[in-house]
Amino acid sequence: MKKFLFCSLFVFFAAPLFAQLTALVELTKSSALTIFVETNIMNFSLVQKGENMLRTPVEVSANVQKNKLFVDHNKLDLDVRGFKSENLIGQQEFYKLMKVDQFPRMNIELLCFEANSECKTSGMAVLNITITNVTRKYEFPVVVEKNNDLIRIVGQKRISITDFGLSAPTNLLFGMAKVNEQIVIDLNLQCKYRLQNEEVAEK
Repeated sequence: MKKFLFCSLFVFFAAPLFAQLTALVELTKSSALTIFVETNIMNFSLVQKGENMLRTPVEVSANVQKNKLFVDHNKLDLDVRGFKSENLIGQQEFYKLMKVDQFPRMNIELLCFEANSECKTSGMAVLNITITNVTRKYEFPVVVEKNNDLIRIVGQKRISITDFGLSAPTNLLFGMAKVNEQIVIDLNLQCKYRLQNEEVAEK
């Protein structure tokens, strides 16, 4: 089962300083995970739509300690071929770059989230990103917006593909295009949630 706890960031809107929370979370179809790729002659993007990321609601739990949220055993498991682009040449080159035949899946795991002290709707998420079975940890700035039972999480992070032992293709468009080793990962996630229980620890 795919587990996805980014949306449990909602606990910062209602939780006390110390709490254990459980909720049923569903990722909506309007969500998207986008990778932006730059070259010297053209740029293109690859999009993984929400309907491909998480098809059924999952029960999640989170532990809140002051301005920090800790989560356990959560992972967004993605089909690399689920990333699609209007630039079909760029899409195929992306699959080659990611060694998709050998490593068809990539993972993103939320380790913790620390809210800004002044504004709890923004902060820093610590993520593990796994590509080609290589895992790297990143600090990812995000903003969390709440609207009734919907939570929207947005953020961007520029990373290098060399972190995962990958190198940019040199034969794109017969060698005329040079791919930037830096890519941008863009999160735009919208979730529905239903809080199921709240166990509050004494201060």
